[in-house]
Amino acid sequence: MDIARPLVLLLSVLLLGGCATMDKSECRAADWQTIGLEDGIEGRSVSYIGNHRKACAEYGIQPDLAQYQRGHATGIRQFCTPDNGFRQGRGGLRYADVCPAALRGAFLAGYETGRELYQIKADISQLQQQADRHKQELSTLADNMNNVETLLVSGAISNNDRQSLLNQFKQQQSRQAILEAEIRSLELEAARKQGEFDVLNASHGYY
Repeated sequence: MDIARPLVLLLSVLLLGGCATMDKSECRAADWQTIGLEDGIEGRSVSYIGNHRKACAEYGIQPDLAQYQRGHATGIRQFCTPDNGFRQGRGGLRYADVCPAALRGAFLAGYETGRELYQIKADISQLQQQADRHKQELSTLADNMNNVETLLVSGAISNNDRQSLLNQFKQQQSRQAILEAEIRSLELEAARKQGEFDVLNASHGYY
């Protein structure tokens, strides 16, 4: 029996069900002004009502657009503050261009400052991760070099093998020096970025 098709159909049903913003009881008891308020506070566009309309259409219920817009206008004003813009940017959240013109500039000023801090922290994390990977490689390399050195001093290898091991050891030494230099460079850059972060974080004035 081919079970692939039933499984695909079941998965599709589950995914479609998971997209619904409201269930039957929520649609029937909906306070559309409050729902608009909540969506505005979350920074959703007024067009988000389309998702509610689709969810409730199954039950023969239509949203009250005027009430939704009234609540959304209040909610979006609470969302579009400079401090919230900062928090959105600092959290690495995407801005969906929902703020009205009168509030957009102040919101974006906060958002861009927060986003700058977020990006600096992301850069620091990337530098630290790269340094950690180099340190892991350096540790493995040190173990390999110790093994090669042990063989070289053992006297139990042929001249040809000895020369091959010597060449290998020199290559490992060269790689070791490169890794150590790159680790120092990465750590210095991470420290510089941290200083940049600390200065900006202490001077922005957002909450």
